[in-house]
Amino acid sequence: MFGRSIGLKCALLFVLMMAVLLAGCENSAENKDYSQPQTQTQTKENFELTDEGKDFLTQMCKELSDFNAQTEMDEKFWRDFLFYSYTGASAENADMEQVYREDLGGEETVVKVSRQDVQAYAKLVFGTEMPDLEPSFEEMENGQTSCYYQDGFYYIGVSDFPDYQYTFDEFTVYEESETYAIVKYNIDFEGESNVGTVSFNIFPADNENGFIIRSKTTEFFR
Repeated sequence: MFGRSIGLKCALLFVLMMAVLLAGCENSAENKDYSQPQTQTQTKENFELTDEGKDFLTQMCKELSDFNAQTEMDEKFWRDFLFYSYTGASAENADMEQVYREDLGGEETVVKVSRQDVQAYAKLVFGTEMPDLEPSFEEMENGQTSCYYQDGFYYIGVSDFPDYQYTFDEFTVYEESETYAIVKYNIDFEGESNVGTVSFNIFPADNENGFIIRSKTTEFFR
């Protein structure tokens, strides 16, 4: 009787343990977050450039400074990225304010953008974090178009870009140690066609564009 009692208790304990394990597995499956996008390895055959991606690169033709793997992403690089990314914004797609500038003798129209939005934009473009950058209002030079940080926001003065037009030319995918593509745009200026080219090296990425930019090169023919 004693042996049978022990055996029955062991059997019941085994059944109880299995029930707990199965419940744990079910809970793990229920709690797993499948809503997060999963990174996929792109190949030469399925790396594509959408119309939205082409429009984004057209914007980068005028807003992004030339750079490559040897470019030092120092403070000047990130200041230029910050300034040129927002200085051409319009009231329809950006938060605008008026800031009094004593050195200018009046108010200046500035774009107001949060640090979080700038960091997210940098991640979208480069796939990397933008370092902490907090240029102050006081350190700006007299007459300089605004570019400063205050209380969680960047303020960038509004200005115009040169009147270059950029037209998509080609998208060529390569597969070496990893998949990448070269995208080229033709430059037109003041009625003259093909005065230069802009070339991007882009790599597949799990973001809304489907790529990040690793280099940009602008070349003028004359």
